[in-house]
Amino acid sequence: MSNLGTLIGDHDQRVTVSLPRTLHELKGHAQRHFSTKRGSSKPFRMFHHGKVVITHPNHMSNVKDGDVVILTANADEQGPPPLSTHQAHYVPHPLQAKKPPADQDGPKESVPFDGRSSYTVDYIPHPLEARDSAKPPKNVWEPGRTGVKTGKSTYACEYPWHNVKPPDKTSKQAPPGKAVPFEGLSSYQQDYVKHPARPRSATGRPKPQLPASGPFEGCTTYTTDYKRFQVPQTRPIRMDGSNLQSEPKPFEGSSEYRREYLKHPLNGPEILHLEPELGNPHVRRANWNVI
Repeated sequence: MSNLGTLIGDHDQRVTVSLPRTLHELKGHAQRHFSTKRGSSKPFRMFHHGKVVITHPNHMSNVKDGDVVILTANADEQGPPPLSTHQAHYVPHPLQAKKPPADQDGPKESVPFDGRSSYTVDYIPHPLEARDSAKPPKNVWEPGRTGVKTGKSTYACEYPWHNVKPPDKTSKQAPPGKAVPFEGLSSYQQDYVKHPARPRSATGRPKPQLPASGPFEGCTTYTTDYKRFQVPQTRPIRMDGSNLQSEPKPFEGSSEYRREYLKHPLNGPEILHLEPELGNPHVRRANWNVI
């Protein structure tokens, strides 16, 4: 921010808006509620309390609740600028005419290269020796040769042929005889021995007769632990005017509700006042916002 002369705002054209948080929001409020004399869209110059100009977003940290921002504009600032930033930064320079190339002599005859290149030094040509033609080897088996015996194969060595005798003739089997009962002793009969069953009696054993029980004369644990006491009877209290207070008094103590729920003052919305510069004909309040 830079300090300039103190500006005085026009209180009659004051507009109260919610406190903006950014510079872009502040400019939006100014353009929405105020306009220039010629209706130009050029942004205003804004002064905090009429003293310090606001031009950077960091300046918004000094704007607090209830402050006043004065808007101003000069006649020279109305309308489009005479020179844009692009024109100021990129200045056109005159282009110089390109000179034609100098005349060259006609093509010269090519001269063979007499020097020694690195390729010639690194890759020396060697004489090639004559190579005999490769003749395929002769096959062991010649087609059409049948009279000469060959060697013994692996199959003939591993699997020799054996002379098998024919099986003897089997005689006819005799027919089976009659079935004979099993007379041995199985493991089931050894493990599960059958015992003779005892005949079931018609009546059971006689029950012993108990003597008739009388009243319980002992002392239980309940009777010992829970004893009965004689409680005297009380009479109800009669409600009459003598034992009541005639004048109620306010509660002067501190309840739990008052300790837990304290009353805090309610703060209103944060606001900011926008005013045009007093006596400046180039800034005025917009007509559509006039009440």
